Amino acid sequence: MENNLKNRYIYAVTRHLPSRAQKDVERELDSLISDMVIEQAGNDAPTEEHIKNVLTRLGSPEEMALKYDGSGHRALISGTYFLMYKLVLRIVLPIVAALLAVLSGFGFIVGEPTLSFNIGLLGLSFLTEIIVSMVGGVIQAFAVITIVFAVLDYFKVNLKDGNILDLPEIPDSKKRISITEPIVGICIAIGSTILFLGFPQVVRAYIDFEWIHVFNVEVIRGLWFPILAWTVVEIVAELVKLAEGRYTKRLAAVTAVTAVLQIAFAFFIFVGNNLLNPELVYRAENYVTEFAPLEWVINNAAAQPNLIVLFIIIIVVLIETVEVVYNAFKR
Repeated sequence: MENNLKNRYIYAVTRHLPSRAQKDVERELDSLISDMVIEQAGNDAPTEEHIKNVLTRLGSPEEMALKYDGSGHRALISGTYFLMYKLVLRIVLPIVAALLAVLSGFGFIVGEPTLSFNIGLLGLSFLTEIIVSMVGGVIQAFAVITIVFAVLDYFKVNLKDGNILDLPEIPDSKKRISITEPIVGICIAIGSTILFLGFPQVVRAYIDFEWIHVFNVEVIRGLWFPILAWTVVEIVAELVKLAEGRYTKRLAAVTAVTAVLQIAFAFFIFVGNNLLNPELVYRAENYVTEFAPLEWVINNAAAQPNLIVLFIIIIVVLIETVEVVYNAFKR
């Protein structure tokens, strides 16, 4: 039984479920709705009104999705939030754990472990470094993601698809936002924060046959609050993108607001703070002075490296914002 309203309802139910379950749920729900419509119609031909009555009896797409998921009633975070919450945790936390293992292992190898103790045996100490860093970092990532979802749930930010009888059309493949895009954005945001706040000492440059720190570690760690706030804003923007699943005017508005906040945090972080290791700047300036045609560019870059990074960040944020806004109003 093909019907546009029924198809829109099924799509709204399945889009927040795990991908491996979507096809099975789609088939089962399609059969269920068809059987209920035929039963209600009796000897008459099924009509649009019969379908509307059946969908109303089944409940909202969010309620139906939670029934298929089977665990929403046990969660502190409720409804659609919980479905996305599980999805994000299931994908992001393993990636964070892997990143932490690599960074902590590299830090141990180069002689700058993140832990302040050594239990004596090299192998055991190396393993302890990785395990403790992984567990601590994953717990922090879990806490940040949970807090963001809890705030969205507390303020009841509307992520629903609307009235059952007025669900949005199913977007074609070109208009949909792939689930990969916001998930990758969340991973990059959390991964960058872990790198800058937890492991800035492992980022090095090879100059004059010597590895030296790229960042001024103390300055970067002193800016933990704006960096963490920037991460939270980015996660919120990506979660709205994940919830919408398509380019909408609401997504455009949220993206514009978060872009303003990100640029404000970027100014706070990069203006007036010497984020780069002064020794690196000094050596780099001396190392490249032989390239006379680039002398003006090099001198200005060395004098104000933060402003160059700030300019690049603003350009990237503006391009992403314009792209979302353009797609939202075009489509």
